[in-house]
Amino acid sequence: MNRDNIIMTLCAQDYPDYMLEQTADKVERMDERIKAAFEEWVDSNVIPTIEIEGWSYNKLVEKFKMRPVAAFLALDWLTREPEKASKALKRGIR
Repeated sequence: MNRDNIIMTLCAQDYPDYMLEQTADKVERMDERIKAAFEEWVDSNVIPTIEIEGWSYNKLVEKFKMRPVAAFLALDWLTREPEKASKALKRGIR
């Protein structure tokens, strides 16, 4: 997925202009498995079934009312810093 498509997706999710570039950078650097699920979600609106450290896309969206892109980024954070991310999520930090 190219950067323009990522930014268009973020705009469709009502991300503010000041967050577009920084968030697009994060999406581009996502773990390949998470990025593939993100691309499938964008292309086909398929809800991912990925679970990392006990956290799933659905749980993040439902429990924390995260925007879809934020849920993908949280899953990516869980792959990169599992202990820190899990601890933060358990405390309720988005």
